[in-house]
Amino acid sequence: MSALPIDSMNDPITALLEKVDGMAVLPHVVFKVLEVSASEDAPPLELERAIIVDPGFSSKVLTLANSAFFGLPRRVTSIREAVLFLGFRAVRNLAMTVGAYDMFVGKTDKESLRRKAWWRHSVDTAVCCKWLAYFSRKAQPDDCYTCGLLHWIGKTLLDRFGEGDYERVEQMVERGVPELDAEMRVFGCNHVDASLAASGRWGFPETLLSGLSYLTPADDDDPNRAQRACTAIASEIARISRFRQDNPGEDEPANMPQWALDIMGVPAERVNMMLEQGIGAIAAGQLHFA
Repeated sequence: MSALPIDSMNDPITALLEKVDGMAVLPHVVFKVLEVSASEDAPPLELERAIIVDPGFSSKVLTLANSAFFGLPRRVTSIREAVLFLGFRAVRNLAMTVGAYDMFVGKTDKESLRRKAWWRHSVDTAVCCKWLAYFSRKAQPDDCYTCGLLHWIGKTLLDRFGEGDYERVEQMVERGVPELDAEMRVFGCNHVDASLAASGRWGFPETLLSGLSYLTPADDDDPNRAQRACTAIASEIARISRFRQDNPGEDEPANMPQWALDIMGVPAERVNMMLEQGIGAIAAGQLHFA
C-alpha cells in the first residue's frame, strides 16, 4: 500500500497538504534522525551528529538510556554511548514520538482535550502494537510501534489544517454516523486518507504506510500485512482499555476485525486472552511513559 500520488488526490487532500507543507510539522532534527536510522548500515557517528544539533532531543535520548527501564550499571553520559546502547530502532521510535507529540497540542481547551485523548490512544496503541508483534512473532515490534503511534495522526491533521470543524464530526458520531463517513462529510476526506497523504509526502517507508491503512483488510500479497493487522487489533484493544479506565466496573465487547486476527494467527479461543494481556501491556506501558 502506497500513498496516493499528489496529482490523483482530491481537492481536500491537496489543500491539506499545502497547509501541512507550510508548517514545521515535524522538527528538522526528527526528519534527519528518521532518515539516518532507517538504515542500520549507517555509521553510529552519523546518527550522533543528527542528534546533537538539538539539545532538547539530546536530553531525551540520554534520559531514555538512563531510565530505570533499562537498569544500566552506570550512567550513560554521551549521545554516542546512548546510540550504541539503545540501537537505531529505539532512537527512531523516540524521534517519532517526540516529533509527533507536537501535532497533538491544541490552541484551545476543546482542541487540547480532544487531541490529548487522541495522543493517549495513539501511545496506548503503539505500546500494544509492539507487545502484539512480540506475542505473535508475525511482525517487527519497533515498526509496529511506529504504526500504532501514527495511525491517528490524520485526525489531528484534519483538526489543524482541514477545511472544517472536527467538533462537527464528533457530534455526528454521537448521533450514530460512522466516523469515516462523518469525516468525509465535514472535510471531504477521512483521517486515513490524511495520514497516508502526509506520510507519503514526508517520505515514510512502505511498512508504515501499510500500517496506517489499518481500517482496510490487507491484500494477500502485501508484504507488510502483519503491521496493518497488528495496528487494527491494537487500536481496538486500546479503545477497550480506555473504556475500562473511564468506566470502572463496566465492560464493553471488543470488535476485533476478523481479517486482522486471521493474519496474526489468533484463533477464536485465544482472542479474550490476547485482549486481557494486551490491556496489561498497555497498563505497563503507561507506567513507563508516565
